[in-house]
Amino acid sequence: MRVCFFGGYNPGYIRNVIIKKGLIKNGVEVVECHTKSKFKFWLRYPILFFQHLKFFLIKYDFIFVPAFRHKDVPLAKLLGFLTNKPVVFDPLVSRYETKVVDQKKVAPYSMQARHNFRIDKLSFKLADIVLADTFAHADYYAREFGIDRSKFSRVPVGVPDELFSLFKARGEEKNRKESNFLVQFYGSFLPLQGIEHIVRAARIVETKDRAIRFELIGSGQTFPMIKKLAEELGLKNIVLRDWVPFNELPEVVSRAHICLGIFGNTEKALRVVPNKVFQCLSFKKPVITGRTPAILEYFVDRENIFLCEGANADSLANAIMLLKDNEELRRRIAENGYKLIQENFTSELIGKQVKEILSKTLV
Repeated sequence: MRVCFFGGYNPGYIRNVIIKKGLIKNGVEVVECHTKSKFKFWLRYPILFFQHLKFFLIKYDFIFVPAFRHKDVPLAKLLGFLTNKPVVFDPLVSRYETKVVDQKKVAPYSMQARHNFRIDKLSFKLADIVLADTFAHADYYAREFGIDRSKFSRVPVGVPDELFSLFKARGEEKNRKESNFLVQFYGSFLPLQGIEHIVRAARIVETKDRAIRFELIGSGQTFPMIKKLAEELGLKNIVLRDWVPFNELPEVVSRAHICLGIFGNTEKALRVVPNKVFQCLSFKKPVITGRTPAILEYFVDRENIFLCEGANADSLANAIMLLKDNEELRRRIAENGYKLIQENFTSELIGKQVKEILSKTLV
């Protein structure tokens, strides 16, 4: 099998790396027809079209449009028609929901909102196969945009294999010497992550156990609001840190006793399992995250993850203190979570799932 990765995608984005390397590890040859995403379509389309001319000689079986490249699906479909090859699209998110509903960067019912809705619908309609990271996401795409549900196949986010080697080399054997109990979050400070609930939980915890410290790592849309909230509450048990390089992540996370997932109550938050949940479990860390339909697709509460109620600072604070006082439960969740990742969510296993989905089309 040969797959052509196509469009203005980011070759270093984790989802794209996992699928590409996973396919290669399963004996699939990957070729690429790629240009920079910053080019407008009237420039990007001609570049991609002429790049693609060589593939009329170098045959492939599928044209694959990676994460976030909704706008490249129409050209992929045209080229797929000319070469008689199916188009596979891995959207990861809805442009409309992300910009209008979740991040609120675009006003509802505006021309831009309608434009993004149409882009979503057209890309899902034109693709022959659409990947979704959860069943909940696939159900949403089908319902919201009027697309046949049978077109969607679930492929979880997973973790890049590099994290395992980095963890073993830099994080696994590191002894924690901190006198305090560290609860850690890292992320891009998106609304769906509900970081304000972590801050409010920290205030509750501070009144009950001053040995528990919080570390919030990253930056993004809600960072100014989070910083202001922590200052207004006068919290002494929170440290805000900037992003750390990806290759330093295992060492940084190795200091944590508990890692945090997401706690928002937006519709999108209910349908996703973020990278950080998979990654922190791959570092053998117990993870607390909000109870959502998406999380329950893959994980079992108190067996390989610890769930609290979303958008509920009291519930999160209680979960943190319960785990802090129960070392055996923390250890069991961490070990079971690590085992689950190794058995289901490595790039090789993700690639195997994608290959099986594609193989059904070739039959």
